[in-house]
Amino acid sequence: MRIMLSILALLLSGLLAAGDAPAAPARIDGRNADAFSESRAAIEADMGDASRLAFHMNLAQIRNKLAEQRGRPLTDAEFAMALDGKTLAEVNAMAKSAPLQITIDIEKNDDT
Repeated sequence: MRIMLSILALLLSGLLAAGDAPAAPARIDGRNADAFSESRAAIEADMGDASRLAFHMNLAQIRNKLAEQRGRPLTDAEFAMALDGKTLAEVNAMAKSAPLQITIDIEKNDDT
């Protein structure tokens, strides 16, 4: 009887531990504009300001690189479909594998 209870306890603890398995990473949903926005917001929800900025820069880098490869700007729908199903790690890898320099011109008020 004691052995049966021990086995039952082990089985129950195994089932409970399986319920604590980490959730799958959030993925970008590129089916339509609303789904794309919602999935991006879900990915950004736990990010700090610096991480969010890096994520946005990666998205800009990917979009520019894809446009360069196609020889024309991408529509929002095309960009969303290009990212459909990607995790944050995959987006970061895409940006890293397609380096592109982004220049930001900042106006300076020259009062001299």
